[in-house]
Amino acid sequence: MKPLPVKRDLTLSYRTSLIVAALMAFASAGGLLLGSGGLYGPHPTHSLGVTEAEAGLLLPGFLGQDAFSLFVGLPLLLGSLWLARRGSLIGLLFWPGVLFYALYWYVLYLTGAPFSVLFLVYLPLVTLSAFTTISLVSSIDGEEVRRRLSEAVPARVIGTILVVLGLLTLAQDASGALITALVEDAPADPAARSVWIVDLALQAPTVIAGGVLLWHHQPLGYVAGAGLLLQYGLSAVGFVAGMVLESVLAGSPLDAATSIVLLVFGIVCCILLAFFVRGAIAPTDGVV
Repeated sequence: MKPLPVKRDLTLSYRTSLIVAALMAFASAGGLLLGSGGLYGPHPTHSLGVTEAEAGLLLPGFLGQDAFSLFVGLPLLLGSLWLARRGSLIGLLFWPGVLFYALYWYVLYLTGAPFSVLFLVYLPLVTLSAFTTISLVSSIDGEEVRRRLSEAVPARVIGTILVVLGLLTLAQDASGALITALVEDAPADPAARSVWIVDLALQAPTVIAGGVLLWHHQPLGYVAGAGLLLQYGLSAVGFVAGMVLESVLAGSPLDAATSIVLLVFGIVCCILLAFFVRGAIAPTDGVV
């Protein structure tokens, strides 16, 4: 197995990632244990499942996301760390993607969840996830990653799809925020504001930038591409998991059309991730 393509020691990133994992476990378990008791506010449907807010935007249920983070997000983070420690390139590339997933969702908790003692957990989660993601990505040798993946990864196809996904997110959220701001009886504090913040300030610009970089065969595009696909796909599937959880526990009808669209997004991301996995498992000496 070839050595990991890194430019500096990753010990600090491993340690801070383990702290992120511990905080994720604490926040998720705390939310599941206390959420039904009013931690997420007096409206159980808002905390349990996905609901519709301004301009048709879907708001995630915090209980559903707690379960998804605990049983899917956390194992993926620990698994990526374990694979990277064993010298796996795909573990190294997935690692910042799962950290970005944690950053995305806990910014949403920080800005959208009702204030509670877990606020003091969300703060270091957001800070450490952001710090570790930046530190880790900057430590990866992008030129070497590009050399290993260039023949296996259709950069322009995947780059284009990432840009489209980012633009769809941008269009939906920006149009919803604009419509809400312009109507005469707009709420003083729109329920969707936390989602607009995390999508418009964090996810959409990052996904679009990553797609553009990959389309141009830039080293950073190859480094970030797998992680961005993983984060976007996880978020889509997480929404569906929240819908299913609400349907099962509350006996409400499942929004099949929305669930199918989100699952399609998740499946597309998984299919594209297969190119990165193939290139990482069987690297070539191809050049761009």
